[in-house]
Amino acid sequence: MKGQEQSVSATYEASAVEVQNLILDWVEATEQFHNRYAKLTEVINSLRGGSRRQDSATRMRLRQLMTLRQHMSDVLMTLLMDMNNPKIGKFQSSQSGQLHSHARLLSDLNQEIDAELVNGASMIKTVAQA
Repeated sequence: MKGQEQSVSATYEASAVEVQNLILDWVEATEQFHNRYAKLTEVINSLRGGSRRQDSATRMRLRQLMTLRQHMSDVLMTLLMDMNNPKIGKFQSSQSGQLHSHARLLSDLNQEIDAELVNGASMIKTVAQA
């Protein structure tokens, strides 16, 4: 029986409760992501609408925030396209892994965005005081 090998499938099937929790985590992370996108857009618009003569620090900050917003758009579109994979007919175990990865990525980006928004808020106050 040298030539015969049994392959044991070591796939993990998530329970319905685990899948539901993953979906809820993904939805929450996505909502927070959208809220931060809106806040970031507000900060960008306020920096743009500030004064016509912006110092180089403000222009650099504006470019940085616009780049972050574009990155956010790219990430969200990639994740949505990933979840809309036509090859997957129904919810499979690999999709629960995708949801977990996506929720984790969005949460990490939310933290990065929060840091940028805090810096942006202090920058706006400084510009407004000037």
